[in-house]
Amino acid sequence: MAKTTISVPDELLEDIDRRASEAGTTRSGFVQEAAAHYIATLDGERARAERAERIDAAIDKMRETATHMPKGTDGTGIIRHFRDMPEPWLPSVAKEDK
Repeated sequence: MAKTTISVPDELLEDIDRRASEAGTTRSGFVQEAAAHYIATLDGERARAERAERIDAAIDKMRETATHMPKGTDGTGIIRHFRDMPEPWLPSVAKEDK
């Protein structure tokens, strides 16, 4: 395990020592756990931001697609139409079931 030296304000070090003692761990263990938690938080925030970007891109794509639809097109009606269609990708199965 690598060792490092860091500088922290005296008040922060006192808080770290107090919290480590309350948690029944060492200063080093407490700082390791705190750093791991912070890194996980940053990773989670990044993942949420990337997901939001993908959602926004999908919405933009759908809006672009909608501009090519005839005026008065009912999106829900289109979805229902395709939902209720026979499954064209399984024509042999559909014929065998009958």
